[in-house]
Amino acid sequence: MKFLEAKARHEELVKELEKYAYQYYVLDNPTITDEEYDSKMSELEQIEKEYPILITRNSPTQRIIGQVLTGFKKIRHQELMLSLSDVFNIEELKAWNDRLCENLNRKEIDYNLELKIDGLAMSLVYENGELQYCATRGDGTTGEDVTTNVLTIPSIPTHIDIKERVEIRGEVYMPHSSFVSLNEAREKTGEPLFANARNAAAGTIRNLDSNVAKSRKLDAWWYYLQDAYKFGIKKHSEALDFIEKLGFKVNPNRRIAHNFNDIVDYINEYTEKRLSLPYDIDGIVLKVNDLSLYNEIGYTAKTPKWAVAYKFPPQEVITKLIDIIYTVGRTGKITPNAVLEPVRVAGSLVQRATLHNEDFIKEKDLMIGDYVILRKAGDIIPEVVCAIKSRRDGSQKPFKMIENCPDCGSK
Repeated sequence: MKFLEAKARHEELVKELEKYAYQYYVLDNPTITDEEYDSKMSELEQIEKEYPILITRNSPTQRIIGQVLTGFKKIRHQELMLSLSDVFNIEELKAWNDRLCENLNRKEIDYNLELKIDGLAMSLVYENGELQYCATRGDGTTGEDVTTNVLTIPSIPTHIDIKERVEIRGEVYMPHSSFVSLNEAREKTGEPLFANARNAAAGTIRNLDSNVAKSRKLDAWWYYLQDAYKFGIKKHSEALDFIEKLGFKVNPNRRIAHNFNDIVDYINEYTEKRLSLPYDIDGIVLKVNDLSLYNEIGYTAKTPKWAVAYKFPPQEVITKLIDIIYTVGRTGKITPNAVLEPVRVAGSLVQRATLHNEDFIKEKDLMIGDYVILRKAGDIIPEVVCAIKSRRDGSQKPFKMIENCPDCGSK
């Protein structure tokens, strides 16, 4: 790609990624899948690798994603609240581990393995043993003061038995039971349903009425003690034990891995167990257990190099394609949509999925009455993967695209 062409594409990608980040992190209303976003980000990174002159401080590749809402007081973090880099399969995870071992000149590294809770990152700050404020990650530098809402979570202590300044970081989430109750109540009152528990938790924390937050029964897990060395702590696992003793909820499904096989075993175990948990997880987090190595390993502009998130592949389920109906968009575009037998996938009940266009349906050879494989791309957007042709019994009906607009009847 020549420079001028790369420059134009770079500008286009930056605008698109900023728009999608705003929809996802600020509005909690994503319009593309995680996979599409990651693909565009990878393309941008490749262009910047080829032409470093295009890199700016405000490029999505250089920034911690997020934006501060205007409805809450702003809180500046004393230490950046960094996000984690992601890997999407065992091969990528092994390459990350191998690089780290090579850089540290070690054969093996001990990691603390934790479940990646699908919620909203949060910071709690205590001084003189008393909770001072609760803040969201925001843009990583400045977050939102959501203390009033977070205080409605009964499991969070308002006092601890330490006088020094203490900062605890973790994840606020909505348990499955709370999510089901919330959507049942919204359905009765005719309100739109939340797509998943993460969106519901984020919307709740950002609601200006703390009575709403209290009624929705959020909870939280805490997974990081800032400046643990101040308390004579040398291992991340010890830090988790320390904050647990202080009264914070720390997820019990954590484990120390001494080699890569231990990591793979843990991933396989919780890939199987994730659907039986009473809350959503979307991956596994690995953190180097020896805190003394953190500065040596270092950081990028937006992520620590001593931790990584392994993301689960999309969960797939089987359901029946009952019918194909049509919606008309603002511009007049007609979109076919699948009507499905209700099925629970990635934390929510799914009854509809877009089929995009006529070519999409023909390409997948979908017939009304087919059993189909369904997944949520990025654990968010329902997607029909394929028909299970071996289960056809002759009762299926071929698809034929409508010729007239379903709204006005015109061709």
